[in-house]
Amino acid sequence: MNIEIIRGDTKSFKFQRRTTNNEVITEKPDKIFFTVKTGYYSKDYLFQKRLDTDIIYREDDNYYYFTINPSDTDELDYGDYVFDIEVIKGDTVKTIEKGTFKVESEVTFAENEV
Repeated sequence: MNIEIIRGDTKSFKFQRRTTNNEVITEKPDKIFFTVKTGYYSKDYLFQKRLDTDIIYREDDNYYYFTINPSDTDELDYGDYVFDIEVIKGDTVKTIEKGTFKVESEVTFAENEV
């Protein structure tokens, strides 16, 4: 999966957890992380979203929702980064998605928004 975002913009996402048979998993995990880094081997993350503080689960549709805010990308250089979504339930840790996180150039900067 690849994500593209204009630097400094707001972008909302949703995802579901599914089994290998494509059935929706409704049991809430202990933790979920959406993490963006400069590369797969980087120890430090650029920003992260976490279950219950940034990632919200809605039982009515079994989706997890989160938003990337302008402050998450304002200071990033244009270019390609990496991301993943990791789920932890008990002793089980599973990456359910990973890919490229592309920050594209903006035209209207924050200082132009007056």
